[in-house]
Amino acid sequence: MTKNRRVKDRADRRAFTLVELLVVVSIIALLIAILLPSLRKAREHAKVAKCLATMTGIGKASWTYATEDPGENVIPVPDYMVLEAASGTIEWGGKAGSGQPTTEGNPTTSVFGTGAYRGPAHRPLNPYLYKGGFRDYRPIQGTADPGPDNENWFDDTQLNLPLYCCPSDNGYAGGGFLYTARSRADRNERAFMEEGHSAYDHYGTSYVANVFWISMSSGTEPIYSQSVYLTPLSRVPAPAASVAYLETPARYAHMWGSWADSGCEELGYEDRFEGNFQTIPGWHRQPFCFNVAFADGHAGMVEMKGCYRPAPNLGLANYPADSRVTNPYECHRCVTMRGPGWQLDTLPATSVLTPYYPD
Repeated sequence: MTKNRRVKDRADRRAFTLVELLVVVSIIALLIAILLPSLRKAREHAKVAKCLATMTGIGKASWTYATEDPGENVIPVPDYMVLEAASGTIEWGGKAGSGQPTTEGNPTTSVFGTGAYRGPAHRPLNPYLYKGGFRDYRPIQGTADPGPDNENWFDDTQLNLPLYCCPSDNGYAGGGFLYTARSRADRNERAFMEEGHSAYDHYGTSYVANVFWISMSSGTEPIYSQSVYLTPLSRVPAPAASVAYLETPARYAHMWGSWADSGCEELGYEDRFEGNFQTIPGWHRQPFCFNVAFADGHAGMVEMKGCYRPAPNLGLANYPADSRVTNPYECHRCVTMRGPGWQLDTLPATSVLTPYYPD
């Protein structure tokens, strides 16, 4: 056998056949198909952990704020209270929002922005999470400083504040729970979210405060509170179960299916969803599960699907009066919001009269 023949034989033995290559490629593809879901789950678990850490930081900072605040407010209240456009929901912390601009296409005119006294300098929890706070471009007293072409107000919408941003925040897009657009503000909010904007960009924070049990039914009487918001911490009966902050999608989860057997349809709650049995998945791929921060400073994931309506004979008869109906229980049993390990109300404590009046 010649030398060239021996070299050729060795080369043939080292080469892969087409069938062998196809088998290897198939095995690799199969392994990828098997591993990808696990990798996605691992990434999402990491995001859940980061989100929980963020909410824990917010909860602890809020608890510290309450210990120093004369009113013991767990959810900080700014010096300039804006009683419109989701009042109290987002003013407590974060950057300037871009959502719902009063001038189309101009984020500096957002009702959640610096020009509306909702910029980072006016959100009172910010100095507790970001040392030194932020420069005030819209002082309550004196001349505002929007900068050339409102660049200062625009810069406030571009801040990177990871302590207020959930890594899985994708707004409301694909959630299946977009509520009926009854007003111009609702339509703007819905369009903003459907375009893929995050809640962080829309409001300036991925998380909203629990302001559900706040009465604004009369302009002649002070606003009263039956939730953590505007209630002194010492008057919250169960701080470890009382929700202070929620991921944004949870704002509507408590209403899911609640009208079916409660008479709530008489109060107009039945059309808040596009269909009675839509799923509200949240941001972490778990239907009806959301991260929340509690009044005692800790955070956790809870299931929030509809609401539990305790009867008055369970000792929870301190329902605030409501001018819309003659029987307050008939109204408020629809929105007494509780579940395993969490509650959005502060019953059985009595209502707290606040220093604020509706506009």
